[in-house]
Amino acid sequence: MILRVVLAVALTTALLAAVTPAIADAGADRADSAMDRQLGALADELGAMVETDDPTTGPGARHVSELRLPERSLTSAAVTRLRFSSRDGVAVASWRVGDGATSHARLAGVPVRAAGGGALTIREPGTHRLVFELRSRAGETVLQVARLGGEYDA
Repeated sequence: MILRVVLAVALTTALLAAVTPAIADAGADRADSAMDRQLGALADELGAMVETDDPTTGPGARHVSELRLPERSLTSAAVTRLRFSSRDGVAVASWRVGDGATSHARLAGVPVRAAGGGALTIREPGTHRLVFELRSRAGETVLQVARLGGEYDA
């Protein structure tokens, strides 16, 4: 009887050791795909705004978007950072799932800046409401991004 219990425990441990990395990889892929889908839709919306609207120095064209950063669960890894910045004169979003590599998505053909200047970084999981405004800054068209209301928003 004890031999059966020991054998069952050993077999269960071996099976868990074999499938745990696969479950972690699937969770990371799921979180990465969720961010890629959300940011792809955002890129379409921002691209249309840049193409069809004129930049202003004050209130003008704006787009409000909700993005959800997955948190760690049994079926998903956590997105530990989402950052909106400019690279080579275009708006880019970058995100990191867990301790993995950083992924990037092009958002629009103009630079993006946080309302206070520079880049906007979000580290808290959950839903975040962001507003993107098409602005003219020193003769340059830029997307200005800011958080809108919420527990973590300024």
